[in-house]
Amino acid sequence: WCITEDAELGLRIFENGHEAVYIPKSYGRGLMPDNFRDYQKQRYRWAYGAMQIMRRHAAQLIGLQDSKLTNGQRYHFIAGWLPWIADGINLLFSLAALTWSAAMIVAPKHVDPPLIIFSILPIGFFIFKIAKLFYLYRGARVAMSVRRTISAAIAGLSLSHTIAKAILNGIVTSNVPFFRTPKLANAHAFAQAIGDVREETLLMLGLWTASVGVAMQQGLQTMDLVVWIVMLLIQSLPYAAALGTSLVSVLPKSMIHKGTLAKVPQ
Repeated sequence: WCITEDAELGLRIFENGHEAVYIPKSYGRGLMPDNFRDYQKQRYRWAYGAMQIMRRHAAQLIGLQDSKLTNGQRYHFIAGWLPWIADGINLLFSLAALTWSAAMIVAPKHVDPPLIIFSILPIGFFIFKIAKLFYLYRGARVAMSVRRTISAAIAGLSLSHTIAKAILNGIVTSNVPFFRTPKLANAHAFAQAIGDVREETLLMLGLWTASVGVAMQQGLQTMDLVVWIVMLLIQSLPYAAALGTSLVSVLPKSMIHKGTLAKVPQ
């Protein structure tokens, strides 16, 4: 019933009072997906599976049903999935922002920009998300270079829409089949790469169009309008990252800087 059976098994182990021990030794190696489409499918499965787990184990996670989970374990399981849930909420916000912006363009004399607080919240969330990533990747945990950290940030942002759809679908459905991520597959053509992110591309273009339309129709006379337009542009960044990452994934390896991709046996 669960397409992320390993994570679900771990939770059941904790519910039965057992412990997990971290061992700093690798016992196996894996391969990353070869193209962005398979990268999307892999992350969709993880996020959808997380919602399956939360729905099935909700009573144990919030303490309504007896289990041997500690408060710390409950916190970490729920907190670990909150960023993905936030992506689902953010997609709904983007759609609402597009609708509101369209009304501001069509009826500029009757529809004002929302209160500035509604624009600042998503901007603040985005800044916090990027700052946290740089803090963890640059020094606190991984000590990556600036170039790799930026690449990781773009790759992470590129999956925001995929995760959002998985979370929202996981709330209302429960029957998505298991998908094994292909490895060593042939690279997609550029046309296919764009087709793989058509939803993200449309949302990106929609947000850009909305920002330009609002600026032309209502101007930049008030701070509410300026912050709203800035928010629309920031909301488009994850969708732009998806398009860019999808295109990069089909570039010939000879065009990608040496060392950015792991070598795999042919």
